[in-house]
Amino acid sequence: MVRKLVIVALISIFYCGVLSAQQSGQIVYIDGTKYTVYTAVKGDTLYSLSKSYGVSVDDIIAANPVLSEGLKLGQTIKIPFKTETSKKAQKRSKRQFITHTVKKGETLYSLSRLYEISVNAITEDNDNIDPTHLKVGQKIYIRRSQVGLTDEKTTQKQIVETSQAMNSVAFGHYSYHVVHKGEDAANIATRFHTTVEKLLALNGFQAESNIREGLIIKVPKVEVAEDNVVSDTQTEVEESPAIEETTFSNLLSGSRANVALMLPMGNNGVPVQNYIDFYQGFLLATNHIRANGIESEINLFNTAHNLDKVSQIIDSGELDSANLIVGPVYEDVLIPVVRYAERRNIPIVSPLANLTHSQANNLFQMSPRQNTKYDKVRHIFDGSRRVVFITSDTTDREFEKEVKQMLGETPYITHHYIYEHPSIIEKREKARAEGEEVEPSPSDMAPLLSSDLESVYVILAGTEVELDRILAALASANISLTARSMKVAPYIVFGNNKWNRYRNIDRSLFFSNNVTMLSTYHTDRSSDVIQRFSAEYIKAFGSLPSLYSYRGYDAAMIFIPPLFDSEYVAYDKVFRPLQTPYSFETDPVTKVRINSEWVRVQYNSNFTITAE
Repeated sequence: MVRKLVIVALISIFYCGVLSAQQSGQIVYIDGTKYTVYTAVKGDTLYSLSKSYGVSVDDIIAANPVLSEGLKLGQTIKIPFKTETSKKAQKRSKRQFITHTVKKGETLYSLSRLYEISVNAITEDNDNIDPTHLKVGQKIYIRRSQVGLTDEKTTQKQIVETSQAMNSVAFGHYSYHVVHKGEDAANIATRFHTTVEKLLALNGFQAESNIREGLIIKVPKVEVAEDNVVSDTQTEVEESPAIEETTFSNLLSGSRANVALMLPMGNNGVPVQNYIDFYQGFLLATNHIRANGIESEINLFNTAHNLDKVSQIIDSGELDSANLIVGPVYEDVLIPVVRYAERRNIPIVSPLANLTHSQANNLFQMSPRQNTKYDKVRHIFDGSRRVVFITSDTTDREFEKEVKQMLGETPYITHHYIYEHPSIIEKREKARAEGEEVEPSPSDMAPLLSSDLESVYVILAGTEVELDRILAALASANISLTARSMKVAPYIVFGNNKWNRYRNIDRSLFFSNNVTMLSTYHTDRSSDVIQRFSAEYIKAFGSLPSLYSYRGYDAAMIFIPPLFDSEYVAYDKVFRPLQTPYSFETDPVTKVRINSEWVRVQYNSNFTITAE
């Protein structure tokens, strides 16, 4: 029988991960020069960008040598930033700004923490602040209205985003890395296959003490060879040391696996139900594994999304006997555990996060990788259907950017939806019935659906309310046209996987509009396998399982058995513990083994769900 869980000292904050590195419009400094990082979208030309940013085409090409071959859709480039004149800069009011003089050892990160101001605010207000080098005596402007508004978690996230934006346009032989707590020159040099001396020289440092937490430093770029052929012009090749892959322990039959489960269970007596569910699903899986003769001891550590707590757990030595580590959940506290596990050849599993800056050969990511996200729906956008973007007063720009990049040169049209209250629509209909000429309601989707072309509608609404209104408008127009025996060409709605988080939306609208979406996880509660799992889970814990329960179960079922069977390789096959598949592939640059399996979910008009 699985023990019911009693948790104390719990936390309630849920942090959803690190944002994408490539953010159009983000300001960065590279080698002392200020740039705007920009990702090209459909319709962009070098000329249009030069006009938009007030710089010459020649200046843009000079900053991006790859543009000699032309600008490509989805390409990320750096555009020289048009800085303020010195006269204008001198006019900054003392009422608006604090003038800070940089002291020895200070970094962009430490300034952000000192004034509790965002990294973005500092970079926007200063034309000469290079995040890799602050000069002693340098004057930094701190906007008074922003002081005290930024917590440590936001600072950490923004530093990472800055380094990622810099990496997206780093075309040389080096990239950028944020120094995390617990890292020093020696272990950073080892990870990037260089020496401490070369690392210091690359950054212009005199001593190892120059490398501090939160600092963005240069590291040698990991090059990925396209083939093993050496050209006739190559006379000397410097080989990087081979990276040994972390292997699973080959425990003897009858022995017990030691598994460390590191979860942010909560803080100050407030539990986080999601992670209680994950833990309970994990325990249920260990019962199933035990039935096959595999014993395991699960040691639960509450990380509370707190870097200090994670460091205390590492320093305590309680992880020393672990054969497998699952967690921590959040990437900002994962890094020191990864480094610890890497030195001891211990596999470590990130169960929920989309990792954006981790590099390790012992790390597995269960969330599917972003660059395979649209593979299962590309056929929908192959040009055989009319593609319509439906916008509204709020637009999900991230989703819009992803879909446009996937479309490439495939044409699309845009329809802007405007909500109109039902009482106003009723007045319009009444006036029309009385013979008046009335403009159609901007909420009416009938003109859009009255087409002979099979269509796919991409709804870009950025809020739950507007999404619900648009789906309802489409379904209503479809019913109205059909009732009047007017032709409606088949259509599907391509949805954002964020919609799964919405709680108040009318789910029946998914079926009536043939919604197709991609999901990181899927379960059909009507299936036999899920019903059996749910019955066992309810019996053990007295509650219905959640998606976190399923993910916890999957983590144990996939990663504990390899500890006993060297032939069971957890990154060389497809796993399906319940319904969702996993297939792990090694990223050629980061060496992280990342799940590549997204699930395509189709809501059918006959109220069935098809999952691929």
